[in-house]
Amino acid sequence: MPDVKWTMKAREFVNCNCAYGCPCQFNALPTEGFCQAVVGMEIEKGQHGDTRLDGLRFAGVFRWPGAIHHGKGEAAVVIDERATQAQRDALLRI
Repeated sequence: MPDVKWTMKAREFVNCNCAYGCPCQFNALPTEGFCQAVVGMEIEKGQHGDTRLDGLRFAGVFRWPGAIHHGKGEAAVVIDERATQAQRDALLRI
């Protein structure tokens, strides 16, 4: 799938294993060399291409062997039951 423009304004709860401030949010390396996080988000307004994401919620447990921006992470995600298949696909892609 080609790159798709997306935007999101949301309330989030994130907790990770790093020191205060989450270094990965600033393109730095994780405090312990790897990242493990739990995330909950309620999207106030968002879209992925033409797919609207307004009002949806999701939660997930994530882990990366290094910094988030280096990729190769794993995730277990729970998406709002109100989401359409297109919205689910968009959230998983983001």
